[in-house]
Amino acid sequence: MINTNNMTVEQVEQFADAWQHINDASPAAEADPLVLDCARRLAADPGGDRAHVWVSGLVAMSGYLAWRPGAAAERAALDALRAAAKALDSRACSHDGHPYEAAMDSVEDEVWQGDTGLLTGELAARDGGVDAERVLCPRNVAGWARLVTDVLAPLTVRRIPVGAPEDHQSRIDDLSGIVSDYPYCEPDEVLADEAGRLPSRPTRGVLAGYLVTMNATCWYAASERITERSVPEAMIEGIRAALALLSDGECTHGPGEHPDTGDPEHLAQVGYFLRSPGGRAEIAEHHGWDAEEEGDEGDEEGEPLDAWVCAAFLRGLGQEALGALTDALANTSDPIAEPA
Repeated sequence: MINTNNMTVEQVEQFADAWQHINDASPAAEADPLVLDCARRLAADPGGDRAHVWVSGLVAMSGYLAWRPGAAAERAALDALRAAAKALDSRACSHDGHPYEAAMDSVEDEVWQGDTGLLTGELAARDGGVDAERVLCPRNVAGWARLVTDVLAPLTVRRIPVGAPEDHQSRIDDLSGIVSDYPYCEPDEVLADEAGRLPSRPTRGVLAGYLVTMNATCWYAASERITERSVPEAMIEGIRAALALLSDGECTHGPGEHPDTGDPEHLAQVGYFLRSPGGRAEIAEHHGWDAEEEGDEGDEEGEPLDAWVCAAFLRGLGQEALGALTDALANTSDPIAEPA
């Protein structure tokens, strides 16, 4: 067992190397012990001087945690991250901003593919690095803890900086034009590309966003506006693959608590907002969400925001889209015609 009270550079690097080998394809037997050890260390002193090391470790392993981790590892990681965010946010800070905020315009759900700077900040601090103090600021560490928590449990975390990634904003513009029936792009190409954007191991937010997008655009793909059969066919294939990835958990929402999907333009926007922490923060801001405690769910209108990632809700959206697209394909001449 490594003594973390006075860790050497070599010991920090030893931890980092072990964490970096954990990814979404890692077997639970290999990953869970590392996650549980890291979460236990963080939970033991969530506001301590070594908290940034353990937060960095859970960020590094969040690719595994965001897919299908062991239940105990997932719960331990979430509990530790929430405790760290709460404890570290209570620490004094004189900074105008923090590095994690500056990265928000490019932070997608795959936060583990980037660099938090927390471990390099640890090493820079030992060498007297100028930026280390800001990187290791407790509130910067708390920011990363919240981002990872939101990736693992979407729409359950407050105080995520608002701002979907720039490429997501661009795609929202394209989709809004299509579903408003005023496209300024090539709808066939955009919808076919969207159909192929489902990762093999999506996060909960990305999977939800994909199915919401497919539902928002299915009516257009099933209309006479699209003449290439390959477009609805690709969407059907993608939707079926997405439905197979949904969890089998029971819905915990009451009557009327699932989101209203009557506005395709809003739905197309939400479909991309769901795919990043900053985008989900835009959903929360739109709903005026102001939960009393970290981890509370809901908005001022009483609609639980995590209903957007509810498997039962998403399954209904996917099946509705499948029905529209398969009905259109059944009529091979109208509205979907064979390409010339």
